[in-house]
Amino acid sequence: MAALSLADLTTLAAAAAEPDFVVAAVPKLGGIDPLGMRQINFDLMDQVIPGLNNVARHIRPFVVVTWAWRRAKQIAEARGTKDVPVDGLRDFVDRIEVIYAWSQFLRKPDADLPGRQVLSPFVQSDRWTFGGKVWRKFRDSRQYSTAFTAPITYGPSLKTLGWLRPLREDREVLVATPASAPALDAFEARIKRRLDHPAFSQFGKVTVTKREVKRWSEAWALDDVTQSEKQVMAEMLLGSGAPLARRHGCELMLAAVTHARTADVARIRRTMAGAPSSFHPRSSLTPTFEAWRRIQVRQLFRLSLESLLYWIMWRLAANPQSTDVLVTAFLRQVGRRQYRTACEWLKASRHTANGPTALMDLIAQAFEDGSQTALASSIADSLSFCIREAPEHGQLFERLDRLPLFRARHEAEIWGAAPTSSFVRHILESWVLAQHVYWSVGRGLADARARGKTILRLKIVLEEEGWTLAPGASLGRPPVPTPDRLETALTLAGECGLLKSMNQAA
Repeated sequence: MAALSLADLTTLAAAAAEPDFVVAAVPKLGGIDPLGMRQINFDLMDQVIPGLNNVARHIRPFVVVTWAWRRAKQIAEARGTKDVPVDGLRDFVDRIEVIYAWSQFLRKPDADLPGRQVLSPFVQSDRWTFGGKVWRKFRDSRQYSTAFTAPITYGPSLKTLGWLRPLREDREVLVATPASAPALDAFEARIKRRLDHPAFSQFGKVTVTKREVKRWSEAWALDDVTQSEKQVMAEMLLGSGAPLARRHGCELMLAAVTHARTADVARIRRTMAGAPSSFHPRSSLTPTFEAWRRIQVRQLFRLSLESLLYWIMWRLAANPQSTDVLVTAFLRQVGRRQYRTACEWLKASRHTANGPTALMDLIAQAFEDGSQTALASSIADSLSFCIREAPEHGQLFERLDRLPLFRARHEAEIWGAAPTSSFVRHILESWVLAQHVYWSVGRGLADARARGKTILRLKIVLEEEGWTLAPGASLGRPPVPTPDRLETALTLAGECGLLKSMNQAA
């Protein structure tokens, strides 16, 4: 049943002669950005590693999708058909990528590709017909989620890296760029014996067997890309045609690999973040070096406040509590009782020699051992560090309602001479609770106006007895740092052979 608009409800209410029962709403619990702070993180990442995300980290899926679009165009031209419906082209591309993923999950059940669970019916089937209502429903269900072309998987990077571009006459149709041709030709040479199969040579309904798919799996294996594919991806990633920001970001990453003599993502992230690391890149990379550290400090700030929200929910699980009780409990667990003013309290961090990534690790460790005391102290130390490193001024994209670091710094300076308890009260009430209510309610209203998702994001409400958990709210999993695309860049660079050459140079 479709949701009723406000006008519909008003009309029904006016026509009603007596009270009536309504269907109870069943909202979903959720919300992955409880304080509305993550967009600034993403915008900062765009300054260092633009055009990538945290999913599209292998070369071969880029090639498969791009080749599928080129192949669809070739089949249409060979048929002498100028006006093949867009959905017919997309149907062909969807078929190719599903067959590819199916083959790789048969080859390696834990293959690092989107849609493992969604494709389980294929893995278990002896044959599959690509056509009809079942296939149509399956295509629709994965279009915006696990498809390689989905906005949250390889879709955006296929365009931003330069593999595909929209057709000028019809932007829903994608065409392979000239730069991708060497990779596509090398890939096609690998699978040329399969091209006569209906799955690769015609539009419309096609049936493919599990035996066929398994036989094809090695020829286009995820972890066995050709030299041409590597060279094309390397050029797109950090070649002369790549955006300057990504070129410098990847060069900084490769310099850190050389310095640290490892490609371990955690160690490279820590190295790139600077002090206390001894890593100092060449002067031309200094702006990128500084930008990367800003990302990590912002990551730490967001993680600290989301962890504080988690700590508050932890306290409220037993019974409602007032702000004063929460402030007293937090200060008691942190320690530092001898420091009377906010300024003194902020300067009393026990981990002044640590960098931002090490402090994130301390928060993660506190969650692992289940100690509220360790969590509170690690949050306090992290907030002290972030405010100390916060810039005096923000950037254009840093909206005040997303609590940018420069705003936090200015407010900390205003509260500097105030009692510590007053400043901590401000952190809890303004930076956490008010921030959470503002974004939870705002997004809920936006969803309602758009007749979209029905998600209960609000986790804490204020009752007569104090702050309490919202009905149905639960602790869930502890917050973690927002993935920063570094693993994607490292994995792609590794598949291109760039890490090997950098290690040899070291």
